Amino acid sequence: MKLKVRVKDKGHNITDLGENSKIIDLKRTIQTLTGVPPSLQELKVGYPPRICNAGDHETLTSAGIQNGEVIIFTELSEVVKPPTAKPPTVKPPTINPPPTINPPATNKPKKSDNYNLLKNEIISVPANDGFVILREMEDDNSCLFRAIERSKNEVQRLRQIVIDSIKNDPITYSDVFLGRPRNEYCSWIAQKNSWGGGIETSILASHYKTEICSVDVKTGRIDRFGQGKYDQRVYVIYSGIHYDSIAYTPLLNASPEFDQTIFSPSDETFLTAVLEVANKMRQLHKYTYTTDFTIRCDQCKKGLKGEQEALQHATETGHTNFKEYEI
Repeated sequence: MKLKVRVKDKGHNITDLGENSKIIDLKRTIQTLTGVPPSLQELKVGYPPRICNAGDHETLTSAGIQNGEVIIFTELSEVVKPPTAKPPTVKPPTINPPPTINPPATNKPKKSDNYNLLKNEIISVPANDGFVILREMEDDNSCLFRAIERSKNEVQRLRQIVIDSIKNDPITYSDVFLGRPRNEYCSWIAQKNSWGGGIETSILASHYKTEICSVDVKTGRIDRFGQGKYDQRVYVIYSGIHYDSIAYTPLLNASPEFDQTIFSPSDETFLTAVLEVANKMRQLHKYTYTTDFTIRCDQCKKGLKGEQEALQHATETGHTNFKEYEI
């Protein structure tokens, strides 16, 4: 399992625990990171963040802790310790964790390499104790893969998952379904300048056993891939020729590494907030639909009209930065 523990304004990745690991194993790992014993740890999980009241010997899975979970850690004060605690002279210290065990501050900016965040254009909606926020992905033809995986280094692996799925299921992914010969399609999607779309989203939903909801900015339509099949969900925002990610963050100025991106399909409150984010984008006209508008390539200034011209231009030149204009 991949877990993230938020300690004040810093994050720690935990990768050495599995679904059958126990809560006490998690707490001992956190103790190694923070110096705080299990008896003084309060853990919050899920959306909205809720205190984890699971017993120390319950498994992470039975406690509702999923792969990719962001765990919010708080050190409890001595006054809330059980009454059987030893005298103060032998109690564990409650001082803040030594700074030397936290990642150096100089390493933090590296996380931003995964995102093209516009700090002055944050689009968010308050939700419970935090915010549902738009995380903008780079305009490099791999935005769909980044929006789903949230990692620049995983893009090619996701493309390979798509290729393997197509090759292993010729009945579902026939030449007719793909719109071109299967081998040709596989060669095309392997290229870094090839855009992902509905086919790729469907395959990745099946691979990760996660419902992927793509919210259309212009219409508010929700395309659900894997609907009703899985017990977790992620969201992406589609603005015509680009995909961005949706996340829950405890603070607007928190690093994206604290984001929660996996949610319960039954959480209608979060779905409502996601639709509000899409509505804000629509009001700001942050979408480009090439079937409706004339556009110009902002890299070579060539005027284009219609989706096919835009796709052809992107394929031939690798250009992906388009802007609308009126004739």
